[in-house]
Amino acid sequence: QQTTRSSRPMRNFLLRGNAGTGKTEGAKAIAAGLGLPYLHLTCSANTEIFDIMGQMMPVSQKQNTMVEYPTFEDIRMDAATAYFKLTGEYNETITEDEVYDKLLEVIAEDTRKSDDTAKQQFSYVESPLVQAMRKGYVLELQEPTVISNPGVLVGLNSLLDTLPTGERIERHPDTIVIVTTNIGYEGCRSLNQSILSRMDLIMDMEEPDVDTLVKRVSGITGCKEKGRLKIMAEIVTSIQQKCRMNMIDDGCCGVRELISWVQSYMICGDLMEAARYTILPSVSADAENRAEIMSTCIEPVLNV
Repeated sequence: QQTTRSSRPMRNFLLRGNAGTGKTEGAKAIAAGLGLPYLHLTCSANTEIFDIMGQMMPVSQKQNTMVEYPTFEDIRMDAATAYFKLTGEYNETITEDEVYDKLLEVIAEDTRKSDDTAKQQFSYVESPLVQAMRKGYVLELQEPTVISNPGVLVGLNSLLDTLPTGERIERHPDTIVIVTTNIGYEGCRSLNQSILSRMDLIMDMEEPDVDTLVKRVSGITGCKEKGRLKIMAEIVTSIQQKCRMNMIDDGCCGVRELISWVQSYMICGDLMEAARYTILPSVSADAENRAEIMSTCIEPVLNV
């Protein structure tokens, strides 16, 4: 806020840290504190520049309304529902590739049915990023480091300044872009330096201490057994340290896993039993790693 009247107001931010450290909640808090709408755009390995810019969708000639085809994001998030929208048939085993093929088939069929295919019209559907740029919203760009095509990240450079989409959309002065990303996770790549240079503020989100963990998890789960919560939080912290020391990096053990452990404990009443189906299998897919975590971090504490 205090930079708003300057020649270069601070509007691009990067929140970087492990899962569960509060990156998304931080972005929502910024939006709430400024009284601005919050939008988000989640990236994946298959994200292309058109996913970030928006999509061209066919318009029905007879009714001049949008044909309700599923978007590429719809297909990635829930292939079965996207397939149902196309065919009226719900198939839980359908794959993304099969839905993509069906989408092309349906579009081609609808085009053939048109009275005059030469006059087939398309309408541009704005992405959340374009909406935020146009209207002055807060946009959280989630996990851009997982994008496989490096050219997409480079293409973000212009989007963080001004946004051309046929017409030239000048960035609203209130628009805030918050990039949130994990670090050192499988599939993550380093952000392009030109993107980093466009960040006005970079914050590394630290792992919360035990007391903060207890407070957060108690508020989320409703569990009031502060003594048990502290023991569980201390175990999670020790597991994190053990994993770092032994380079066990094929899993995760953080706030979300602790929440699941607490919820499971509230149901079954047994800390050890709950741990076997929540934090322990999340730590690693390797049986030897799990056995070591159990014998060094969990059993010595819970079997006392």
